[in-house]
Amino acid sequence: MAGGEGGAAAPPTGGGGGAAYAPHAPKQEKPKRRRHRRRKARGPLLERFDVARNRVFLYGRPARLSFRIASRSRTVSVRLYLMKPDSRTPVRTIRLGPRPTRSDQTYLLTGREEGTLPQGRYVVRIAARDRRGRRLRRAASASSVAQLGFYHHRFPLVGPFSYGGEGSRFGAKREGHTHQGQDLSADEGTPIVAPRGGVITTVAYQAGGAGNYAVLDGEGESRDYVFMHMRTGSVVVREGQHVRTGQRIGEVGSTGESSGPHLHFEVWLGRWFDGGHPVDPLPFLKSWDRWS
Repeated sequence: MAGGEGGAAAPPTGGGGGAAYAPHAPKQEKPKRRRHRRRKARGPLLERFDVARNRVFLYGRPARLSFRIASRSRTVSVRLYLMKPDSRTPVRTIRLGPRPTRSDQTYLLTGREEGTLPQGRYVVRIAARDRRGRRLRRAASASSVAQLGFYHHRFPLVGPFSYGGEGSRFGAKREGHTHQGQDLSADEGTPIVAPRGGVITTVAYQAGGAGNYAVLDGEGESRDYVFMHMRTGSVVVREGQHVRTGQRIGEVGSTGESSGPHLHFEVWLGRWFDGGHPVDPLPFLKSWDRWS
């Protein structure tokens, strides 16, 4: 027998029709796309809020509140909250409604919004929301609160004065009558102003008594106020004129039966010499003097 029996055949060499082996190339990973987080849309921004007058009198000049709000919205809904300094509960909420953004805005606060505000000190806070309900933020340089005092009457003199002694008081004895008011000594020319808004019912002159005098019927109450001995030529009101609290009436003088410059001031419950009667003005004056 020819050839080597029983030996395994050697693998063929050269092209035997089979494909040559090649290792698998690693897959190239696609670069990951960075996910850009959407910035959360921010609410309207308070740029400015202030109060031009921090003391307001009922029936007097209102307080001018100024503010400016920046926002992508053309308008925002604005509210004002009036709170006592030691409380977070609003005493009064004033709805200003939609207000334009990116422009200066004002509001005149009278203290009579939705009824007369009780007198005292208040914190005024501004709040707003845009059409998506986002709340008002404030700039680092802005404050969202302001201080305000609201009072129903003010002191009738603007300048230094004295209550005088016992002879200046209500009920002091006078020749032939009893003193029906309170004398306030002051320099001649000291401004006299209305303690309450209302209507001037009388402007007259009495040589043997009151001199130049005027009577004011207080608005929203049953009181008359009387101002006597005013300087000649200083009276700037007329009968039937409506005046606001704090408006000038005249000046301290010494006309009529007077020993020196002073304001003789009377308070009447009811109409002056028309069904009313005088009461002691001193408790009122001392109360008004504390905040005027």
